[in-house]
Amino acid sequence: MPASPELAGFIRDHFKSVWSLELLLLLMRDPTLSWKREQLVAALRASDSVVATSMEYLIAGGLIVRDKAEMTKYSPASADLDRLARETDSLYASKPDAVRRLIVSNAGVGLTAFADAFKLKRD
Repeated sequence: MPASPELAGFIRDHFKSVWSLELLLLLMRDPTLSWKREQLVAALRASDSVVATSMEYLIAGGLIVRDKAEMTKYSPASADLDRLARETDSLYASKPDAVRRLIVSNAGVGLTAFADAFKLKRD
């Protein structure tokens, strides 16, 4: 498990899939580099849809930016986000399964709520 509830919350809030985490970690390797989406698709060996969706979540979360030329790079909106991203990278390197479980457990919340909407209730 993460060392702090803050880090666990960050991971749950910012990564809707392991693909999103892998994308962020790729961009963090060299924050001076800007990438085209096609390059990210090739580097991650992922589908364009997966990368595009992950990019949107990370942009909304203030972790990456995309410029007018459609180039993307790591650029956290605050020092706190940068610190939490780096702590996530460190935790993922040492305990990848714990991080994956946090991400996947959050995905189940939406599915459970969706399924609950179709439950028949007795009056």
